[in-house]
Amino acid sequence: MAIEKVIFMGTPEFAVPSFKLLCETRYKPILCITQPDKEKGRNRKLLPPVVKIEATNAGVPVLQPEDVNSTEIFEELCRYNPDLIVTVAYGSLLKKKIRKLPKYGCINLHPSLLPLYRGSTPINSALFNNDVVTGNTIFKINARMDAGAIITQSEMKISENDNFTTLSFKLSENGANELLNSIQLLESNKAFFYEQDDKLATYSEKITREITLIDWNKPAREIRNKVRGLAEIPGMTASFRGKRIKIIEVEIVEDEQNKEPGSIIEIIKNKGIVVATADKNLLIKRLQPEGKQIMNAYVFNIGARITSEELFGNGH
Repeated sequence: MAIEKVIFMGTPEFAVPSFKLLCETRYKPILCITQPDKEKGRNRKLLPPVVKIEATNAGVPVLQPEDVNSTEIFEELCRYNPDLIVTVAYGSLLKKKIRKLPKYGCINLHPSLLPLYRGSTPINSALFNNDVVTGNTIFKINARMDAGAIITQSEMKISENDNFTTLSFKLSENGANELLNSIQLLESNKAFFYEQDDKLATYSEKITREITLIDWNKPAREIRNKVRGLAEIPGMTASFRGKRIKIIEVEIVEDEQNKEPGSIIEIIKNKGIVVATADKNLLIKRLQPEGKQIMNAYVFNIGARITSEELFGNGH
């Protein structure tokens, strides 16, 4: 049986490559469901999700329900009579009545090698834990979060230079192709469903405000992993001269100093600012002063005229 009527559910930038790729095939979605517009930025301007913008440009109808599981939305979905529902970082769980509606069920793209890192922040968690390998999983959605049977899975190496932004982009591009492959396997009746081993399941770390605050009293490796896992948005927050400053990119310097954590050790021309931690030093390469754009740390130093007697404070 051919898959002709696909409904796409997705919200952030991560979902865009999958949506765009489907639009280039005969699986072009007949409907896009995304989260409601949200206030963003300093002016709290109401902005649409990027997937809504892409869907509008592609001529695909858009729904933005507060509750995707409401009776009203379910009745609307029934009118579309979908063959398949695809979700990519949509942001809400689907109840049984929706999961059972499409002929081929509902499938999801998840950026981890399930059952590792179930939950909403798998990319951040892989970087927090200094993993060297990650990947994408396409699975059939069931009642439990990210616990459904796996259709396809692909590995990807994590570069030492990867951060949340770069790794998200790589996984989203790879995941779009993996998703298309899975749809083709479903349609041709060649999909083999691998049940996940719940005993091996781990869960991704919730991104709280506390996690985003730098503590220079921690080891350099731990700080670097958190910086990578949160860059470029929301970024790790420190303080300097009484103002918040986000640390976007750091590098471990092997020299050990007996100085107070947060102390500025030296300024390296054209490279950045060396700061003490609980063990090794960190070279801050890029940062973002409050209310400004991300910039090279050495360029920031030229304007700020930093001295070695100064400190970077914790983000508290």
